[in-house]
Amino acid sequence: MPSGGIWIIFQMKGVIALKRLSFLLAVVMVAVFLTGCLTPKVIVKIEPNPIKLYASQLFANDFHVKGIKLHLRTAGFSTNYQIEGAVVRVLDEKGKDVFDPIEVEIGKGTPIVPGIKITEDGPEVSLRELFDYDGEFTEEQFLKYYNDNWKRKIYKLMVTITGKNPTSDEVEIRFE
Repeated sequence: MPSGGIWIIFQMKGVIALKRLSFLLAVVMVAVFLTGCLTPKVIVKIEPNPIKLYASQLFANDFHVKGIKLHLRTAGFSTNYQIEGAVVRVLDEKGKDVFDPIEVEIGKGTPIVPGIKITEDGPEVSLRELFDYDGEFTEEQFLKYYNDNWKRKIYKLMVTITGKNPTSDEVEIRFE
């Protein structure tokens, strides 16, 4: 057994090492909080990317874009993160809204832990207004109109999940 003086020095070195470790952990925790690594949020990704539209497909689907999937992934920590809703926008080639954004209220609280992945069906987006459709097109007339006016245009679809830390994704809509 070490003598009394040596034992006290040994204990002091252990206390100093423990204090250094505690200080280092505190600095790391402050850095994590300040950089937002633990800030709760839901990250959204839209699929398919890009969305490819064809005249015959649009005509058959009554000018609705269908089959959109939203891949949601959680990040950070929270015991009751509030998802307020979602906002869906279609933007033209100049980045301007084609029509009023579609707002969907969700109003749901959920616990957040990092890494949970969920896939949800996305919204069906009507492009009827975009084509000035009044119900008078035949499929052949629409195909000609589409090829003359829309083929090769690129628009964007943007989905924003609203809440404390909003997040959004956008994909191209390609008129093929």
